[in-house]
Amino acid sequence: MPAVLTPSALPAERATGDGGFAALPPDEPGGWQRPSGGNRIVQRYKLGVWIGMGGILMFFAALTSAMIVRQGLSNDWQPFSLPPVLYVSTLVLLLSSVTIERAKQALEEDSGDGLRKWVNVSAVLGAAFVAFQLLGWQSLAGRGIYLASNPASSFYYVLTAGHGLHLLGGIAVMAYIWVRLRTNSPWPTRSAVVEATALYWHFLDALWIYILGLLLIWR
Repeated sequence: MPAVLTPSALPAERATGDGGFAALPPDEPGGWQRPSGGNRIVQRYKLGVWIGMGGILMFFAALTSAMIVRQGLSNDWQPFSLPPVLYVSTLVLLLSSVTIERAKQALEEDSGDGLRKWVNVSAVLGAAFVAFQLLGWQSLAGRGIYLASNPASSFYYVLTAGHGLHLLGGIAVMAYIWVRLRTNSPWPTRSAVVEATALYWHFLDALWIYILGLLLIWR
């Protein structure tokens, strides 16, 4: 008759120095049980992200519709050239998608050091993107183009600010991941958090490409 494993008989794990996990005797103080159905946990986290992304898409779809309608209903729409730094920020954001994928690869390899490194790099690149966006605003201000200057500039500021705020949320989660990994404490939902964050980050990259295209066409 096959043996039946009770919860106390299941192998426990602890965080190792490099962020990985090593087996512990079940009765060792500080041990913890890896939850069953790990893939289901990841999928639940991702489902939550998909729901959140749906709300974000609705917000930007509403802004897009308002922008197109506003341009067609008035003659006070004053086009302007986009700040060149916007293209630099786009490259930086695309690069951050590569680094977040490297973080996922490190996760699959159970490399705590690699995961910390690439999450950190991705967060820094995200912060650099926001900094470049602020430089873009500064460039427009230097040309006398402000939020209330005309409808075209208003939509530019609102669209870029909306995207930037959602990006800051992603950076905050990356900072949380980095801190949790630095503590080397047991973290059963580590994979779910990292994979859901990567999904959200790629979404923000795609959203920015859409916004940039919209600004180029309807500015």
